[in-house]
Amino acid sequence: METKERVFRHSIGKLVLMSLGEVLFIFLAYFLRTAPYFFVVVVVFLISLLVFLRYVTSRVKVSDEEITTNGLLGSKSLKWSEIEHVSTRGQSLRLHDRDESMTLTLDSQLDGYIEILDMVFKRRPDLFNLGESNVFSRGIGNHILVIGFGLMVIFISGLSFIEQDHQDINWLFAPIFLGLGLSIIVLSFLSPQKVVLENQTLSVKYLFKETSYKVSDINSITLEKRRTRDGYVYFVQVGLKTGKSLKLSGFKQGSALTYQILKRWHEKAVSVPNSISTTTF
Repeated sequence: METKERVFRHSIGKLVLMSLGEVLFIFLAYFLRTAPYFFVVVVVFLISLLVFLRYVTSRVKVSDEEITTNGLLGSKSLKWSEIEHVSTRGQSLRLHDRDESMTLTLDSQLDGYIEILDMVFKRRPDLFNLGESNVFSRGIGNHILVIGFGLMVIFISGLSFIEQDHQDINWLFAPIFLGLGLSIIVLSFLSPQKVVLENQTLSVKYLFKETSYKVSDINSITLEKRRTRDGYVYFVQVGLKTGKSLKLSGFKQGSALTYQILKRWHEKAVSVPNSISTTTF
């Protein structure tokens, strides 16, 4: 019987851009070889070279029998039956064996990362059971990080206003930074703070209100990504039949787990009539 196998890597375009960056560093180091800060340039180049090599060697291979991750320091594999539980680290999903002797980290920046998550879910849907928990909430750390960043932007705004000559056009950046910092903090509190799953209802709690959606109101559960300077950032999107969408992000469970658990809940809720729906997700 022929074994189906899929290999996921970083995109060619990303690797080409990174390689061009390495070439530019080499030219920069050559032209600055007599400069006093030449050593700094070399150190930065070596660090960027290690990052480039990590991206080149990073890949995930999925077959019918097992899943394998490759990296700069080698490869690790787990058979599907050997996976005991899953966790998240940042945007990435981690697969653990029973005695924690082997952990596979699925790089969230790989092309096809969402497809990898769906493959894991398809082969081991039991890993994404909620058990007795049906609540998703934002962590304290997320609030501290967002509010702290907003306050830092506001602080920069204050420094720009104090230190710049009011006749200098640069002082106009002060209110821009102030507005940006305030909007970051306000939007954080206006975002969903908690999601509660019931048999046929998804309840979304905000700071000052709560909204509930029946499963019949929901068209789809998807994992979307947004490109940033630091790579892809993922968030769960609930597509409503009204044409609107609900963005869910920043929960303690992480985007990967939140996506799979909500998707599992939606599939079960749709397949089970309301009158006899008693399944725990």
